[in-house]
Amino acid sequence: MRAVSGFIRPAFLALVLALPAMKPAMALNIAVKGVVESNCFVSVSTDDTSLSTDGGSVTLGDLGEHCNESAGYTVVLSSNNGGALVDASGNKIPYTISYDQVNGSPLNEPQVINRLDPQTELRTGSILLSLPRQTVRRGGFFSDTLTITVRAR
Repeated sequence: MRAVSGFIRPAFLALVLALPAMKPAMALNIAVKGVVESNCFVSVSTDDTSLSTDGGSVTLGDLGEHCNESAGYTVVLSSNNGGALVDASGNKIPYTISYDQVNGSPLNEPQVINRLDPQTELRTGSILLSLPRQTVRRGGFFSDTLTITVRAR
């Protein structure tokens, strides 16, 4: 018994001395925050286009778009001349445009495509300009400026 008590006393003493060294566990929280900037981009590769005197359709070029905004983005197509090619004398040739969900629409007011999800890879498609048949009667230089805007929602 004495042998057991001789062993217990030092073990008890070691335990009592070790108690102050044992501290409760501590935990720290580190808040991690960051901002990823919205990045919207549009590109166009255009072709030289000649308009037929009997109307019809021509491909203006290929449009590329992307926007990483998590709420999605919009693509807006608009025309400086309200959807008409105009010469120096003010003669107008109305046209329609087709791109993705905009299908044969006049540009007398901007056409809006709503993308509900982000597009992180370049999305491409052709831009098609259509002239009504038999409306091109005069020769000359006709022009308009088509503006394409990609904007985060």
